[in-house]
Amino acid sequence: TTPTTVIITMDQLWLITVPNNKQQPAATFKTIKNSVSDCPLFHFEMPNLVVGTLDTLMSLSDELSKVNGQVENVVRKVERQYMDIRGVTGTPSTDGNGLRVNENPVESYLRKFQWDFARYQYQGKQLNELVGQIQSMAAKIDDELKMMTTTYTDKTVAMSALQRKKTIVVATSDFEDFLSPETVAKLDILDTEHLLTVMVAVPKSLEDDFLAEYTNIGSTIAVFGGPDWEKSSNSLGTNDGKFGPALSKKRASVKGSPVVPKSAKKVAEHGDGVLFALTILRGHYEAGTYVEDTFVPGNFVDYLSPLKTAFREKKFVLREFSYQPSRSGSVGGLDVQIEAASNELKQVRNSTLRWCKANFGEVYSAWIHLKVIRAFVESVLRYGLPVDYTAFFLQPNLSSKRGGEGEIKKVLTNTIEALHPELRLKKSLLATADEEAEEDSTDNLPYVCHKFPVIGASTSG
Repeated sequence: TTPTTVIITMDQLWLITVPNNKQQPAATFKTIKNSVSDCPLFHFEMPNLVVGTLDTLMSLSDELSKVNGQVENVVRKVERQYMDIRGVTGTPSTDGNGLRVNENPVESYLRKFQWDFARYQYQGKQLNELVGQIQSMAAKIDDELKMMTTTYTDKTVAMSALQRKKTIVVATSDFEDFLSPETVAKLDILDTEHLLTVMVAVPKSLEDDFLAEYTNIGSTIAVFGGPDWEKSSNSLGTNDGKFGPALSKKRASVKGSPVVPKSAKKVAEHGDGVLFALTILRGHYEAGTYVEDTFVPGNFVDYLSPLKTAFREKKFVLREFSYQPSRSGSVGGLDVQIEAASNELKQVRNSTLRWCKANFGEVYSAWIHLKVIRAFVESVLRYGLPVDYTAFFLQPNLSSKRGGEGEIKKVLTNTIEALHPELRLKKSLLATADEEAEEDSTDNLPYVCHKFPVIGASTSG
C-alpha cells in the first residue's frame, strides 16, 4: 500500500540556529532533521554578517524586537489592503495571481529562502545600517500605502454616493436628480417678499391625510390680527397711539397656518414617497418704535422654520426649493456619471492591487531578512565567536503524535544537547533566571528559536 502523505498547513515557522562546534553544517542539520522527521525543516546559509562590539550587539538585540513589530505591521497592512480590495476571504488564490515574494508563493519563498546579497549587501556594513535600511524601506511603503488607501476610499465613497442618488428618495434626494426642467417649468414657483413655494415629501400611505389637513398644519404660527381699516378708516394715518408695540397683542390674537389654501400640487412620485408643491406665507414684520428719541427698527418673524417642525410632527418633510437646470440628473445622465465613477474606481482598484503585489514582496522579504539578522545577533550573544552556526526554519506539525509544541521543543532540546553538552549549563542558567517564563516562551531554551506567523500564505497562488 502507498503511504498516506500528510499535508501540513504552513501557518507558523520557527527560525532556529544551532552551533556547529567544528561539525559540518550538513551533519548538524541531518541529525536534527532526523529527530523531528514529522516536522519539515528548511535549511538556509546564515550570512557572515559584521559582528561589531558586544555593546552594539546588546543594544541592537533590544532594538530588533521593536523594529520587527513595526515591519510586521506593514506586512499585515499590505496583505489586508490586498485582501479587502480583491475580496479574498482566507482561501488560497486559484488563478496564480496572489501575493508573492520574488515571484514565488510565500510558502515556496520560505522553503527556499536565501540571503539576498544584491539587495542587502553586508560587506563593510554595520548591522545597524542594515536594520536602518529595512526600517526606511518599510516606512516608505507604509506612507505610500496610506495614500493609496485614501485614494481608493475616496473613489469608493464617491461611487456609493452616486448609486444612492440613483435610488430616489423624495425626502432627501436632490431635486435635480428626479425632476426634469420640463416638470419644473410647469410649476408656478413663487419667491416674493410675502410668498414662497416649498416642497413637501409625503409617505404614500399618508397622502390622503396630508391633502385633508395640510392647510391647518402650523395653525399657531402665522398672525392675522390687527385694526380692521375696512370698517373704520377715519384714524388711518393719524397718531392715535395704536401702532407698533401697542398693537402686538391684538395682532397675535388671531392666528392660523401660513399655508395658502388650495395651493397643494402633486409634482412627482418615487418609491414610497409623493412630492407636493405648496405656497406659504414667508412671515410678518413687527413694526419699529421710538425709545425716547431713538428709533428701534422692527423685526421680521420668519414662518419657515417653525412650519418645518410642524410638518415633521405629522411625518411630512417640508423642503426649501432650489433647482439648477444645468445639474439636472435624468436617469441617463446619472448613469453616465456612475459609469465614469465606476471606471475610475476600477482603475484605482487595479493600480492598488498591482502596488500591493509589488510592495508585499519587498516588505515581506525585508521582514524575513530582519529576522535572520535578529537570529544572528542572538546567536553571537548566546554561542559566542567564531560565527559557525546552522540555521533553518522548522514547520511545526502540531497534529503529530508528539503532542504539540511542548513535545517538539523537548525533542529538539534533547537532540541539540546531545550534540552540544555544554548547552545544558546554559539551559540551566536560563531556566533559573526565568523560572516564571510562560510555557510558550522560547527565551529559556538553550538554542536560539524565534516563532513567527506565516503572513500571506492564504493569498498566495
